[in-house]
Amino acid sequence: MLIVLISVGALTYSLVSEIIKDNARGQIEQTAAQALGRIDSQFETIEMITSQISTDPAVQQLLNNEQDGIESTFNQRQSMNEIINSYQAFVTGLTSFELYFSDDRRLFPLNELPLSSRLDDEFVLEAQDARGRLIWAGEDPLDDQSFLTIKQITLFDQDFRSGGYLLTKVNNTYFNPSGAAEALDNQNEFAVVLDQYNEPVVSNLPSSLSEDILFDDQEVTIIDGEEFVRATAQSDQTGWSLVIFTPTSSLLQGIAGIGTAILVAGIIGLFIFMVASIIVSNHIAKPLKHLTHAMRFGTLGALKKSQRFSSTKEVAELNETYNKMVETTNHLIKTVYEKELLSTKAELKALQAQINPHFLYNTLGAIHWTLEERDEEMADMIISLSDLFRYTIASKDGEETVTLKEELQHTERYMQIMKLRFDDKLSWTIELPEEFYSYLIPKLLVQPVIENALLHGIESTDKGGDVRVIIRQAEQPTYMEIEVIDNGRGMSQDELLELQQSLHTSTSTPYSKGTGLAMRNLYQRLILSYPDSAHKDLIIESVLGEGTRVLFILPKEEKQHENTNRTDRG
Repeated sequence: MLIVLISVGALTYSLVSEIIKDNARGQIEQTAAQALGRIDSQFETIEMITSQISTDPAVQQLLNNEQDGIESTFNQRQSMNEIINSYQAFVTGLTSFELYFSDDRRLFPLNELPLSSRLDDEFVLEAQDARGRLIWAGEDPLDDQSFLTIKQITLFDQDFRSGGYLLTKVNNTYFNPSGAAEALDNQNEFAVVLDQYNEPVVSNLPSSLSEDILFDDQEVTIIDGEEFVRATAQSDQTGWSLVIFTPTSSLLQGIAGIGTAILVAGIIGLFIFMVASIIVSNHIAKPLKHLTHAMRFGTLGALKKSQRFSSTKEVAELNETYNKMVETTNHLIKTVYEKELLSTKAELKALQAQINPHFLYNTLGAIHWTLEERDEEMADMIISLSDLFRYTIASKDGEETVTLKEELQHTERYMQIMKLRFDDKLSWTIELPEEFYSYLIPKLLVQPVIENALLHGIESTDKGGDVRVIIRQAEQPTYMEIEVIDNGRGMSQDELLELQQSLHTSTSTPYSKGTGLAMRNLYQRLILSYPDSAHKDLIIESVLGEGTRVLFILPKEEKQHENTNRTDRG
């Protein structure tokens, strides 16, 4: 028995160690994937900034003039400094931007260093094939502390011909796998980011180590005499890889306590076995009678029936009772198994029904790239739809309030999408004074009112529809007014009265299936969002055949001021 306990204890210790290591390896791989996702996001930031510079009107104009044979003046080239600095202020780690004409001459900064002296021609050719996408060019040949990216600038006014190139200098501290994963807290962990050419971008490996360990397929690697678990993740977007090395010793912390517990359990088991053996050997007959009595009424036992055989009366009776118990137990097990199976299927269907918002955004982005060269207007609508979903689904740390500027930007995107449906029948104006930009309101407060105006007011009329959104100061100094006016179908006095009454009741009315339900929800949100504001209100006025006016009176809650121009579309 002692040998059995020792063997079982050693086997259990080994199995627990392997399970812990496997689970930890899975967690490390998940951490690597999360870290690589953050690095992808940082790469997308470079893509976004360079796209904004490439499409800047001043940059486009200079390159267009050059294509038309009009040489750029010194003052025009000097003006690029202010434009580039305005974009560079948005992100740290991008140390400089360089503009080149299509014939390799430098446009900015003001010196005559050609593009061919900055990077190999193969990256220029790759940028040409990429048609405006950002190309990673690796380490800067003039600065070993920086990397380079290149993007071809296409000219909108010349059928998207190549007008030049934008070179971006990226500091080697811009990509940080430790900060991205927020999980590499162990000082003994190592992480290496490799670009699509398998060249290190960021690494904290000791300089004495060979880079061959980065491409070793073994899950366990020896570094400085210590065993490390290797986990790798690769980005489908950029082709970059992230390799993380974690000490095995850190994964098995606490295993000594498990070994002690197994040892104590083995000693206790041995003691119980010795005591039980003495009792059973001394009282064999009496335990058999008690066991027979218990099995007549019990419902637990083995899963197979025992064959009937001739023996003493006590043993035969024990065998018959045991078989009945097995039959009952099998029935119960089958019932429980079927219930668990149904429950598992239901959970699986629920998991399959969930939609990952990031998958939705990435899919819309892919559709945009597909349509960009075929139907530019539809591609722009796909971007607006993506932003609309991102605003509706995403939430910043559970926040339920946004600034007026953000809410009206969302309303603008919604109107742009709805213009596809109404075409020239729809026009709109949004009047937002600058001093109201940073005031907070409940999220999705204005857009549902616009939606009601379009679907229940303007859509049912033959005349052109016009929607106006006006933000202004209320009579009370600490309050503001948000007014939405449309020239749609309007409502009769009976409909208007029924709608106004539905705001203050939870009883469903025929009109509440449409506009009434939405307006009642908005009113309830005002009550919940501003419980201590005495002058908050939602006012609805309408004249049949002339249109509807919805007025929100809200307290002014300040947020840090931001400068954004007023939005006017029609």
